[in-house]
Amino acid sequence: MKKVYVINIDNYDYLLSDGKNEYKRNIEFYSKKRPMKGDIIYLSDKVLSDNTMLSFIEPYNDSNLSVDDIIKVVSNGEEYYLQREYG
Repeated sequence: MKKVYVINIDNYDYLLSDGKNEYKRNIEFYSKKRPMKGDIIYLSDKVLSDNTMLSFIEPYNDSNLSVDDIIKVVSNGEEYYLQREYG
């Protein structure tokens, strides 16, 4: 999983950076928690390279999920996981 920082948010457009490259991705979060500017997101290279709109929800227990279906967010020292809904 790749570690990226949330550099800026403009509506659903998230500017992410891994320190070498910047990525602008359209992401919707359908959960009570969502990444904010300055937070860290861990996600797969496959998801990061996907230029389609992405959406994430609160995770549920599903043993069929792959690493491409889950992201980890670190915000103010708190970690939480979100599940990819589509994209």
